[in-house]
Amino acid sequence: MVGAGILCRVTITRTLLKRILREIDGLDVFPAVDDAMLAEFSPRDEGEGHGFVYWSRAADQAFDKKGALIRPLPMWWGTSRAELQMAFARRKLVVRIEASDVPRDDYAEHGTLVLSPRSEAASADLLRLLDVFAALAKREVLALACAGSTQSAGWEIVAERERDPEQTAVFWHEQSHDAFDAVGRLTSRLHLYWRGDAGRVCDALVEAGFTVERPKSDTQSIVVLPPDNPSPDIERFADALVANPVVAAAKPARKARASAGPFAPLHRYRGPDRTKPIHRLRFDPTGAWLVVAQSPHYGGPEHLLSRVDVATGERQRTFAADCDAWECGGIDFLPDGRLVFSLQDRGVRVKVWEPAGDVERELACEKFSPGSSVALSSIDAGGTTLAVTTGTDVSLRTVGPPGAEAWPERARVSGAPAKAYPVALLAPDGRHVLWGDFGGEEIRWIDVASGRKLWKAHPLGVPYSGGAMDELRFDPAGEHLVALCRHGGWADEGQSLQSYALADGKPAHAALEKASKGVTAFAFHPDGARVAIGKLDGHVVLLAYPGGELLASQKVLDKKGRVTAIAFDPTGARMAVGSEKGELAVLAVPARA
Repeated sequence: MVGAGILCRVTITRTLLKRILREIDGLDVFPAVDDAMLAEFSPRDEGEGHGFVYWSRAADQAFDKKGALIRPLPMWWGTSRAELQMAFARRKLVVRIEASDVPRDDYAEHGTLVLSPRSEAASADLLRLLDVFAALAKREVLALACAGSTQSAGWEIVAERERDPEQTAVFWHEQSHDAFDAVGRLTSRLHLYWRGDAGRVCDALVEAGFTVERPKSDTQSIVVLPPDNPSPDIERFADALVANPVVAAAKPARKARASAGPFAPLHRYRGPDRTKPIHRLRFDPTGAWLVVAQSPHYGGPEHLLSRVDVATGERQRTFAADCDAWECGGIDFLPDGRLVFSLQDRGVRVKVWEPAGDVERELACEKFSPGSSVALSSIDAGGTTLAVTTGTDVSLRTVGPPGAEAWPERARVSGAPAKAYPVALLAPDGRHVLWGDFGGEEIRWIDVASGRKLWKAHPLGVPYSGGAMDELRFDPAGEHLVALCRHGGWADEGQSLQSYALADGKPAHAALEKASKGVTAFAFHPDGARVAIGKLDGHVVLLAYPGGELLASQKVLDKKGRVTAIAFDPTGARMAVGSEKGELAVLAVPARA
């Protein structure tokens, strides 16, 4: 975001525009989007970055056949307004960049942008101030424009760039950049933070025609007052749209749909928080609704854990609405229909929801830094015991009756504490606990009655070389632990399902491990003979369990992005699939051959 000088003017071209936009880290650029797709176009769906700029196919007519800009180009953006305005200003281009108050996905700032043939001839206070900073740099002053998001961040950049601690320095930061309006005109007081020779900085500003308030001490900022200069004549967004009309009536856009296959689509919709990744899914015992957990993605979800109607996706309830949690660490239903869930909330917070009376009660709150939400709470098959991960062990609590204000703790087990990011999973029989760490360096099988370690395993190998266990499940027979092990980042072959026999901890099901390469999420079918796995490209693959034979495969998601969650309904007739783009698909599952 910080630059030393201003580049010479050149003719505005499509190539120059793309070059300017590439200078902004993490920005997805979508040129010439189909006009018929604009109403539904989602940069979060189509891109991978934390920001975007795009313009329509009609607007692309603003460039002539050689790529030179001949008409105003209207664009949409979602990123830091200050950073985007500065990217053009460093090229001595004045643009009109306006912010919208209407929320759009999870972008903190977004709005419209106009680049005009007038942009290179126009003058603005922002460009004049950059000229002053460039001149100061030639006089050995460390002059940084729009440096960092806050004052403290700006001083950190100064410390990184300084020739020596005595060098005169001056900067403004991203928050104070709000003093500039949509076209770079200074409309309110701009505070410049400085050290060293304030007089040299103030003199340079005055020489350039700015009026300043000089600091009376080294604790006061230099204040640049807004001059009474005319506003640059850059077309407004609506006028730029009119200048680039759609040439012909747009044909209805053809939506990219998931491919046909064995999983017949029943329902499709977004999660309650739109494009935020689907983290966990669980059907209720009746199969009429889904519990949906979504993860943070460029900001926390508004509805971290929700109940939605299976057929419509309509949000019926938000759980723990007043809890400032990061992720969901477990979802379980008791035989009587009560929902038990945990949240990663500066530790682990466990709650129960009672359908009778629609009441939530807090059961436990363990304060520590879990670092992972893979397995923070679990319930045995009989619904008699709750296991809660703590920073040093596993708390076992007796499930209380409806209306109980507390569930009494009856034991704590673990063996030696996990090295980091603990995870725990209560066995279906309630007599054993899996205890280990998210990194997969070691897992242990603990006997609850004696607290004795029966066996241990090292899912990510010895010597440990990094990775993670992203999901942990027991198979329906209760005979094996199956872990989704990731060696490094997400890759086509970088993760697989690794199985361990609960009787002795020995690795099992080598064929399944090989068949599941590239898995990103998984769930067992209730019949115990099949397992569904998700892939990076939106495919769901149904494998025989435990042999790994391929039974069915289909791309089930419309958008780009990996499958992040899978759940079967209690009968196994339907499967819900969620993606990192917030998509949800409910599919019919073919019967066993």
